[in-house]
Amino acid sequence: MGFAARKSDDDFNGGGTYPAHRTSGFARNVQRTTKNLLGQVLSRIGILKSPDITVPSTLQAKLANITDAGEIAAGERQMLGDLLLQSGYITQDQLDFALAEQKCSGEKIGDVFVRLGMLTELPLQSILSFQSNQGKATASPLRLGDLLVETGQITRANLEYALHKQKTSHKKLGEILIDEGYVSASGVAHGIKLQKMLVTASLAAIISLSSVESGEAGTAETDTGPKNMIQSVLHESRQFSRFSQKELELWDLINEYRQENGLPAIESSRSLTKVARVHAIDLYSNAPAEGRDDRGLGCSLHSWSDKGNWRQVCYTKDNKYAEYMWDKPREITNFTYTGDGYENAYSTSEKEINPKRVLEAWKKSPSHNAILLEKGQWAGSKLAALGVGVYKNYAIIWLGTESDPAGPVQATMSLASN
Repeated sequence: MGFAARKSDDDFNGGGTYPAHRTSGFARNVQRTTKNLLGQVLSRIGILKSPDITVPSTLQAKLANITDAGEIAAGERQMLGDLLLQSGYITQDQLDFALAEQKCSGEKIGDVFVRLGMLTELPLQSILSFQSNQGKATASPLRLGDLLVETGQITRANLEYALHKQKTSHKKLGEILIDEGYVSASGVAHGIKLQKMLVTASLAAIISLSSVESGEAGTAETDTGPKNMIQSVLHESRQFSRFSQKELELWDLINEYRQENGLPAIESSRSLTKVARVHAIDLYSNAPAEGRDDRGLGCSLHSWSDKGNWRQVCYTKDNKYAEYMWDKPREITNFTYTGDGYENAYSTSEKEINPKRVLEAWKKSPSHNAILLEKGQWAGSKLAALGVGVYKNYAIIWLGTESDPAGPVQATMSLASN
């Protein structure tokens, strides 16, 4: 039996729009974002002291533009997919999917990433430039020896002597520095860890810079259009590779509310999150809730437009077309999720979603609250999957009684620490 949430509160049917962010504004934030990334790395490494703050300053000078940014590469040459994975831009599941596609198509892996909507051309070329400079004896603030000098573990003279000796010994630089007594083995290990973490932060900054230059910043409608945004949702690429902060907050709030009422938390669902996000984008971009069916009855927030690869639905108060809505998880996920889905929907006239207000509104609505707490017709339903989609001024959740074979959503973005 499907669930149709009703629009009994203005908070469920706001008509506001979200003003576009300008690309120039995003560009102005890139240097601050880069600084924050590098600062996070430095705070997580135990060997750094106050004077070592020159390390991110050196990096930021190189990260002023894409051409210079490619020259900061250090360490052994890595595969393109591994670099994107290390940057936090894609997940392991996305990489595995792209590699499987490459095996079938015979394309270069970079072309696969572009075709799947995981990358656009300029970010791809930027990372390829970084990759091509890895392993080369070029000047880089990320070279191990330079980092050891910057962090005060060896002197510049120590480094120059070790580099000279390396030409004939063919040993690794760290081994020579240890053999000469310039630094301890643990000091070299810390330097290597710091190098990897700074490479991770720099890769993320390079992608941000290239995104600005390629015009990816700003609103999705301005830059890629809702259809491409939906493709990013389906392929779990770009910002849709994991829960956003608001989606994660709403998911947490719902489960806290359930646990306060003696119910278990519901595992997040990748499949149902795709459905929720697609619906939120469709509601914002195509306004299916503003239409009417052929009988003149108004469409609710459970409606779907005719602008996608799904069956159009004008969901009316008499539930005549409810069956078409319940089927959306199978439609959107190409039968990855085979069960019915049940939706709570919310919109507001405010500029963006406040997850706490969303939950409070649902708690006040008997029909919305009933499914959250499995009361009334939902008693004993044992909900097993929860998908969350927040886009602009829309918040959507989809629930199911079947567990998701695709597994849970990756919750947060984090820098590699090993």
